[in-house]
Amino acid sequence: MPKRYVIIPNLALYLNKGAHHIAEELQKAITYDDLQLYHSWEKAKNPKKHVLKNRFSVSGIIEIEVEDEAQLKKTELRKFCEKILSLSSKEEKEKELSTLVKAILVKGFLLPCNQLSLQNREALQVAAFNFNPNDETKLLLNEPPLLYLSNIPRDIHFLLFIDHQFFLNFENWRQYNARESKGKGCVYDLFQGMALLGDFLTRYQKTKTVTFQEIKSLHGVLSESVYYNSTDDRRGVIRDDYNTFPLHADAVTVAGLKELLQRIKADNQADGFRIGYFNRSHIISDFCFTLSWLIRTEILQKKSSDKEESTPDLLIVLRELEKKVIDEIIQKKKDIPPSDIELIVKKFLEDFVPHEKVNKANFWANLSYYYGDLSHRFIKSSPKEEFHYDLFHSRAHALASAGGVESTTVNIHDYNDLELEALAKKIFQLIQEGKEIYLFTPKRDLAEKWADEAIAHFNNIIQKANGANEIIEVTDNLVHELEILHLFHDVNCRTNYLLMNFLFLAHSIKWAMEFNPNRLDAYSSKERIAQHKEAIFRTDYIIANQIQISKNNAVIDHAYRCARLGLQELDYADIDLSAMGADTQYQEISQPFTDALRAFEKSFNNTLTTKIKKYDAQPTQLSSNLFSVPKEYIEFAKALKQFQADYNVRHFFTTVATLSEIPEIEEDIKSLRVLTGFSEDSVKTMGMNFNNVG
Repeated sequence: MPKRYVIIPNLALYLNKGAHHIAEELQKAITYDDLQLYHSWEKAKNPKKHVLKNRFSVSGIIEIEVEDEAQLKKTELRKFCEKILSLSSKEEKEKELSTLVKAILVKGFLLPCNQLSLQNREALQVAAFNFNPNDETKLLLNEPPLLYLSNIPRDIHFLLFIDHQFFLNFENWRQYNARESKGKGCVYDLFQGMALLGDFLTRYQKTKTVTFQEIKSLHGVLSESVYYNSTDDRRGVIRDDYNTFPLHADAVTVAGLKELLQRIKADNQADGFRIGYFNRSHIISDFCFTLSWLIRTEILQKKSSDKEESTPDLLIVLRELEKKVIDEIIQKKKDIPPSDIELIVKKFLEDFVPHEKVNKANFWANLSYYYGDLSHRFIKSSPKEEFHYDLFHSRAHALASAGGVESTTVNIHDYNDLELEALAKKIFQLIQEGKEIYLFTPKRDLAEKWADEAIAHFNNIIQKANGANEIIEVTDNLVHELEILHLFHDVNCRTNYLLMNFLFLAHSIKWAMEFNPNRLDAYSSKERIAQHKEAIFRTDYIIANQIQISKNNAVIDHAYRCARLGLQELDYADIDLSAMGADTQYQEISQPFTDALRAFEKSFNNTLTTKIKKYDAQPTQLSSNLFSVPKEYIEFAKALKQFQADYNVRHFFTTVATLSEIPEIEEDIKSLRVLTGFSEDSVKTMGMNFNNVG
C-alpha cells in the first residue's frame, strides 16, 4: 500500500489536539501550495528545504498510508481534512484521522496513531500494569523504604516527584525545572526534599504523628527557588488571606465536583470554600499598555530626539500622564468603583516604582518600552493589590457558596442532591469548554483551623487503620484536605504530593508515581484512591521496565540539549554532542538524594553485619562444657543473613516473630523495626499479629 510522509509544523506543541492540528496544517499546506509528500521517513527527516525549518525542534512527521495513489491528490486530502474538522469530538477526529495516518514521529519517538492523545497514552500504560486494585499485597513494601527506592536508577529518580504526564508527553526533569529555574531550580529543591525522607521516617516511627511544623518545613525546602532573591520570603509561611487556584480539565470529574459542592453546603461558611469564575479586571495591564502608548504619542512623537534624562520636571509630566490614563480606565471600566481603580494603580506605582527601574538616559523611550513589557506580564499574573480585588470580586459572584454570603453569589445551602448533581455537571462542562473556573479557598484563620483539625484527625485515626486500603484512604483524606485548603502562596501540590508518599512509606505502602498530582483537587474520594493505586503500580512498572524507561529519558534529554543549542532537526538521533563535554547538572542536583540512599544502605548493612556477628557464634569458639548456643540465636542469625541477602522485610519479621521471647533478640527486633520503618502499624498493614513479632 502506498505510503507518504508529511512534516507537520508545531506538532509537538499540539499533540493532545493532534488530529485537529494535523488536519488544519495539512489543509493550510494544500491551500498555500506548500504540501510536500516524501517517500520515506529518512527523506522527510532531512528535507533539502522547508519553509518552517526554524520550527523543526517542535515539529513532527506523519505517515500516511492509502489503498490507492488517487487518495494522495490534493483534492482528496482536502476532503479528508474538511471531514475531520467538521467532527465535534476529539475522539471522532482521532478515529477519522487514523483511517489514513498510521504513525507519527515526534521528539524522536515513533508512535502509532492511536497514541496521539495523552489520554490514550495514559490508558495504554495503565493497561500494561496488569492493574488489580483489590490485591493489597501488590501495594505493600517488601523492602525497607529507602532500599526499595534504590531499585530505581539514579538517572530517572526524578520520576518519583514530577507529574508522569510530562514524561509520557516526552518531557523530563529539564522542562520541569525550566518552569521555575531561579536559584538552583525547583528540581534541585525536590531532590533536597527527598533527602529528608530518611529523617522523616525515623522521626515518624518514634512519634507516630505528623505535625503542622513538619509540613511547613517541607514546604520551606521545596520553595527555595520560587522565592530565590525575593524580598517577600514565603518559604514555609502560611498565606496572608484568601487564596484560589484553577480547576483544570484533566483534574476534575463530576463526582469530584459534587463532593466539593457537598462540602461547601455542609460547611455553610461565608468565608469558606467557593467555586466560580476568576474574573480578571486587568486594571494594571490596561494602565501599563495605555501609558506606554501615551508616552509614545504625546512625548516621543513630538520630539526630534529623546536625549532627556530623568529630572523632577519630567516626573511632573509623568504624573500628569498617569492621571490621564487613570481617568481613561475609569471611563472604560464603569463597573469598577473609581476609588478602587485609583487605589490599585497607586499601590502598583508605590510597589513597582517603574520610573526608577529604567535607564535615566533616553528616559521616555525606556519607560515606554518598560511599561509595554509590564502590560504583557500582567495579563495573566496580576500585582498583589489587583489580585486581591479580583479575588474578592470573584468570590462575591461565585457559582457556588454557602452561609451568609452576598446576594450576587449563588448560595447552595438549601440545594438538594439532584440540584448539586446538576450544578456539578454544569461546572464540569464549563471547565471542559476551557472556561477559567477556580476553587476559592477559606480565609487564612479558618484554613489553619481546618488544617490543624485534619492533621489531628489523621494522627488519631491512622493508628486504628488496618490494611493497605484503609491506610491509603486515611492518608488521602489528609492530603486532599491540605491541597484544597491551599495553605501556602505557592508550591502546595508538590508539598502535599511528597507528604503523601512519605506517609505511605512510613506505613509500608509503596511510592505512588501520580500521572497528574493535581487530581488531588477535584476527583472524588474513590477516584483519588484509584489514582493512588494506579500510581503505585506505575512505580513497580517503572522499576520492572527501567532499562527502556532510561533509554526513553536519554532520547528526551538529548533532544532537549540539541534544541537548547539552536539545532533545528526533526530527529536528533544522529547528532553527536560528545564534543560539548559532559553535562553534570543532573548529577549535582540529584546528589543529596543519592547520598541519602547510599548512606542508609551502608548503615543498614553495617547494622545487620554487626548483629550477625553477635548471634553467629559457633560452638567451636566456646567451651562446650560450659556454654551452648541457644537455638534461637542460630535461627535469628540465619534470618539476619537472609535479610541481608534479599532485603525482604516482610519475610524477615514473619520468620523471627516467634523468637521474641528471648529479651536480647526482642530488643534487636525492635531496633530493626525502627531502622527499617517496619513499625507496629506496618505489621497491622501486612496483616500480621504484632504480639508475635516482639
